[in-house]
Amino acid sequence: MKHVTGTFLKGLFTLLPVLFSIYVFLWFLNWVEGFSRSVISLVWPDSLYVPGMGLIVVAIVIYGVGTVVDRPFARWIFGAVESLFREVPIIKTVYIAIKDFTEYLKPGRNKKSNQVVLVKFAGSEIEMIGLMTRESLYDLPPPVTKPDRVAVYFPMSYQFGGCTLFIPRAWVHPTDLTVEAAMRSIITAWLPGQDKKLEGL
Repeated sequence: MKHVTGTFLKGLFTLLPVLFSIYVFLWFLNWVEGFSRSVISLVWPDSLYVPGMGLIVVAIVIYGVGTVVDRPFARWIFGAVESLFREVPIIKTVYIAIKDFTEYLKPGRNKKSNQVVLVKFAGSEIEMIGLMTRESLYDLPPPVTKPDRVAVYFPMSYQFGGCTLFIPRAWVHPTDLTVEAAMRSIITAWLPGQDKKLEGL
C-alpha cells in the first residue's frame, strides 16, 4: 500500500505543474474570448460569431498596434487618450499603476534601475533579494527624500504582493541574476529545484 501511495503521489506532483499551467492558460484564453466576444457583438451579429474569432481579432489588434505605435500620428492619439485617462480620478489611479507595470515589462526597455540586488541589513546576518526600483529618491516628497538612499521592492513567495523599503545605498549589492530568474525563484521561495536553472543563466 505504501508503494502504491508513493507512486500515486509521484505521478500527481509530476503532472500538477503541467495541469495547473494548462488550466491557467485555458482560463486566460477563455477570458479573452469572452471579453472580445462581448465587444465584437456590438458591431457583428452574434448569430454569425464563430468560436475563436475573438482571439483572432485580439491578436490582430495587438499586432496592428505594435506596428503603428511608434509613428507620430499614433503617438499623438495614444498621448491624447492617456491625457484623458490621467484626468479621471478613479481611472487615473488604475491606469498609472498598470502603465508603470507594463513599461517595466516592455521588451527592449532599459532596466538598469530595476536590477536584482542583494540587501545586507546593517547589524544583522540577514540577507534578502529584491528589485531596486529607484536609484535615487530626489523627486519624492519630504521626508522621504533622504540623500544616498534607494528604493528596493521585495516580492513575497507564493503570492502576488510585497513591500518597498527605502534603504541606504551601502546596504545594496548588485547581482548577476536577471529579473525573470529572480522572480521565478522568489515566487517558489528559492526551492532547491531552481538551482540548476539559475546556474545555466
